[in-house]
This record gives sequence, C-alpha cells and structure tokens, in this order.
Amino acid sequence: MQNVKQCKNCHSNFIKKSTVSKKKWATAKFCSKSCAKVGVSPSNKGIPLSEEKKLHLSKVLKGRICNTGKTHFKKGNKKGLKTQFKKGDTSYWKGKKNPHFAGPNNPKWKGGVTPEHKKVRWSQKYKDFREEIFKRDNYTCKDCGRKRKSGDRVILNAHHKKSFADYEKLRFVKSNVVTLCKECHKNRH
Repeated sequence: MQNVKQCKNCHSNFIKKSTVSKKKWATAKFCSKSCAKVGVSPSNKGIPLSEEKKLHLSKVLKGRICNTGKTHFKKGNKKGLKTQFKKGDTSYWKGKKNPHFAGPNNPKWKGGVTPEHKKVRWSQKYKDFREEIFKRDNYTCKDCGRKRKSGDRVILNAHHKKSFADYEKLRFVKSNVVTLCKECHKNRH
C-alpha cells in the first residue's frame, strides 16, 4: 500500500500517520483539515462551488428539513402559535406541585419509602435553620476561619455537636450546631 499521497488542494505530498486506519487512508484526499475545508459546501465536500451553484443551492434548501430535523430557514414559520407561550408567560404549574402526579399518583411512587432523616433534611424548616446558623456565624468556618468570598468558594456545612441521627430533640437547637467548611467537617467525623 502506498504511504505517500498528493493533496488535491495545495498539491504537496503527505505521509500516512500511524493513527490513521487503512480504510480512512484509502479515501484520504487532503493533507490537513484546513486544506479540506477550502471551497467546501455542506452538500458536496471537497469540490469548490461557483457563485451560481451556491445561489441555486440556497434557493433549493429554503424551507427544506436537513438531517437534524430543523429547517434551514425559518422566516415566516407561523406554526402552532396558539399552543406556544407568549413572551413573559409561564406554565400554570410552574412552582406548584401538580396534584395529578404528586404522591401515589406519580408513576414512580414506591409507597412513601423516603427515610425520616431525609424528609427532615429536605424540609424548608431545616433549610431556613441552616441559613440562620450560617448568618449567626457570619458564613465563616469555626475551625479554620475560611470565609465565603469571591474567588474562594467555600462549601459550608451545619455540624451538629451531638449527632443529628441520635439526638432528634437537638436537631433544631442553635447551641448544638456550628458552621464548618467541608474539609473541617470531614476531619470532625
């Protein structure tokens, strides 16, 4: 098999690279991607097009659907305006739970198997409590002193001195909770 070919664009000789397969080498015509792109149109790769041919192709392709499923030119496309949201409108269900798919009505419902500690941690009450603790501690880790600021993204955790799992009554007691960064929180545990 021949390992040297001549580029059809710049007419320089180029050698087969070790990374190129035999099948790809058999169809290779250009020495580089930049040579291959010169005068190329999407419809016929590698053949330079005249201005007349380009004009003809643009007229033919208007309104046609390409392999991505999108039309090339969408000017004047007025389909489905009644079903589309107007600018600034939102869905009725945005931000609300849709009762038709909430709880047991949801196809992925498994009978309410969420563990109790996850229900507490995901509740709005717990999120507000954590935010209060962070504000109290001025968004600063109490062990190393790192603070949230631009350029230094510190992930903060609310650490329970007495375990969250073992002491249910102390989960929302402020004196039991302290702000720690992620690294210091790992060291504590």
